[in-house]
Order: sequence, then structure tokens, then C-alpha cells
Amino acid sequence: MISSVGKNPVIGEAASIWLAPGRRGKILAVVSRAAYLLTEPGELVWLASEGSPMHRRCIRWPVPLPNLAVDTNFVVRGRSIDLASGTSLDLGSSEIWQASVFPGWQAIDLDILSNRFFAVVETFLSQEMPLGVGLFIRPVLQIARKMEANLSLQSEDIVTGSAWPAVEKIARACLCRDFPGILKEAGSLIGLGEGLTPSGDDFLGGLFFARFLLLCAFPKLFIQASSRLMEWIDANQSRTNLISFTLLKDNIAGHALEPLNRMGIALLTDQPGENVISAASDLIKVGHSTGWSILTGFVTGILLALPN
Repeated sequence: MISSVGKNPVIGEAASIWLAPGRRGKILAVVSRAAYLLTEPGELVWLASEGSPMHRRCIRWPVPLPNLAVDTNFVVRGRSIDLASGTSLDLGSSEIWQASVFPGWQAIDLDILSNRFFAVVETFLSQEMPLGVGLFIRPVLQIARKMEANLSLQSEDIVTGSAWPAVEKIARACLCRDFPGILKEAGSLIGLGEGLTPSGDDFLGGLFFARFLLLCAFPKLFIQASSRLMEWIDANQSRTNLISFTLLKDNIAGHALEPLNRMGIALLTDQPGENVISAASDLIKVGHSTGWSILTGFVTGILLALPN
């Protein structure tokens, strides 16, 4: 049995429930720092190495992960994950992780959000060099300020460049709180890009998580029901892979990576701007440019609450 040494594994609350004794499944995918497990009822959880951001589906393993292979079956016995290969992962000393819940009573006044938002994002951009879809943040801010968007992309950014027309229209639709217009353009971004979580999906995840938090902070701001959004993403499931679809659906429902959740709460409550920037800095460390794509979607989503 493989157990942690010195530190305890940390397991997301949902993952802990879904990996109840007797639960079976298989390894769906393996990447350099994570392995994705699919239970027979169809719930996705993942094992991630130390330093990975927490999520309700995540088990953060404090020592190097063992060699794991796709399609290996597993069964949960007691508090261990027993693999058909003979490897057994001991979760007996796990610490349960729960995401912070947005404190709606602490939301800032809507009329001060705009100045706070621009100040924090501009400060952050003065400290960091955007990658991939992150190159859209400045032109999105220009759109928010009713300026002509000035986008400059390097020639190798083929996927990023192809995404911009849809992102631009989404940003303008956000300013008008035109939700049908947002969904009309969002469809072209689903599955756009490579890897387990294509950049188009990451962008939409950030966008829809921003919408979720804005609903928590300013419940009278929107009239569209979230059920319509769930129906829309379910109808588009075939356009991306199961892992990315699951994460995108989680973001819609308000379940995000820890740094994104922390950043959103810090922005929409009366926390120092440094807290927002610190969380954003942690977010952009996710993947090569995954965090930047998520951040760009979140920044675009905040336009839903800005004055038109």
C-alpha cells in the first residue's frame, strides 16, 4: 500500500463522497501531474501532485504519484483505492477540503465594482505577461471602456486568433446583458484548442463562474435561470471531452478551482486588492496557459455587472 509520508493527502469533499467504500471505476486519463478516475456511476475525480490547486473533485497527493495506466480498474476498500495493477493508495489520513462559499451579505455595492475591477486588473497586468487567450484581457477591457479593441497576436497563435471574433462578441453581449447573444457565440468556443481542457472551454468556465458569483452578489442583476444554461451545455457535450465538459459544468454550477474561487470572492467583497491579485497569480500557474484562459473568461464575465 502506498501512503503519504510526513503530510496527509487532501481530498475534496465531493471526491470523498464519490469514493465511498465499495465504489468501483477505472482510470480515464493520465497526464504528467494527475490521473483522472471515473467511477461507475459516472463521477469524475482526480489524483494530483503536491502544489496542484484544490477542487471538489481533487485528491492532492503529497508524494510523487505512482505509475498509473489508463483503463486500470479500481475499487475502494475502506479508505484505500485498490487498483487492479496491485497498487493501493491509502486515504485513511486524508484531510477533507471544502471550497469557501460566497458570503452574499458581504458583497460590495454594485456602483463601486467598475472602478475596483479596472484598478485590480490593470495592476495585475502590469506585473504579468499574458499567454494564449490571456492576450484578450486588454482588448476586453478596452471594450468595457467603450474603446476600439486593439488586439495584437503573434503569428503562431492560430487557435487564439480564431477565438477572438467570438470572444469580442461575447464581451459586447456581456455589457448589454444579452444572455442569448452570449450563448450564440459561446458554442463556437466549446472544444476549441488542444489538451484535456481546450482553451475555449477554459475561457467559458471562467466566464460562467463569474456569472455564478455575480448572481450570488447581485441577485437582482439577472433574470435568466441557470437551468437554461445547464440545458445548453448538456446539448453541446459532444463537442468536447468528458473531463473538460465536467469541469465546465462545475464552473456553471459554482464549483471552481480554489484560486479562481478565492479570486472571485476577494473581488466581489471588501477585501484588499492585493488578495485578488495574489489569487490571480496562483490561477495563471495552472497548466501552461490554462489559468490565463480561465482568468480571461472571468474578466469577460464581470462585464455582465458593469454599466452599459
